[in-house]
Amino acid sequence: MQISRNAVFVGTALLLASSAGIANASTITASLFSPDAGFGPVFIKLATITPVSQDSLSGPGYSVSFNVALGPSGQGVVQGAVGGRYAIPVAGVTGSNQAEYLTGDYGSVLTTDAASSGNYFSTGTGTITINFNQQETWLALLWGSIDTGNLLTFKNGINTVFTVTGTAVQSAAAGFLSNGFQGPGGSAYVLINTSTPFTSVVASSGVVSFEFGGVVGSAVPEPSSFWCLFGLGIGMVALRRRFSFR
Repeated sequence: MQISRNAVFVGTALLLASSAGIANASTITASLFSPDAGFGPVFIKLATITPVSQDSLSGPGYSVSFNVALGPSGQGVVQGAVGGRYAIPVAGVTGSNQAEYLTGDYGSVLTTDAASSGNYFSTGTGTITINFNQQETWLALLWGSIDTGNLLTFKNGINTVFTVTGTAVQSAAAGFLSNGFQGPGGSAYVLINTSTPFTSVVASSGVVSFEFGGVVGSAVPEPSSFWCLFGLGIGMVALRRRFSFR
């Protein structure tokens, strides 16, 4: 069956400064409903895990550990949505403004059926740490229901080199609707592209949860390829495209 629809994606590439809540990074880009978030070589794989899980996991180039309680606000690798605990990151939108979700990891097809959505990370009020086997220079992810309490802390060894706040991502995502919104317009594909190498990223939240999936990292800067995929330069554009899915 062929489904055709119009999808609008709006993005902002923002020069980072300490006043934006981020230090020592190069750029952050946030795009609503963009189907592309970058290329590898490090893809975080969650599709084969049985949720809810806090078991450490690893794959080519990375390992992941959890420090979250299995109480009312802490999860790990999850699937679906639980009221007051976590919500599925929105990966796209139909012409009728219906939310679409990833069915698996980065690059997987989209579904409007929440029950068919794939696994993703949920911090609760704890932390999830992604360790890389070598220094990285950018990270891309689908950031769900963006909240001002969400935080990514980038480290090189034991040293914190910069942070990315939910507030900064909200500012970068032109068209973002409202704090913690769980429907279309509350999640964004985010790229942090930096000249300051990092070896780990710690996701945390001061509120109920930080949900994210579709995580990709790279040790090789490829800014021209990424901006081409996003249809963005340094600045802001709004594009309307017609996508056709089978």
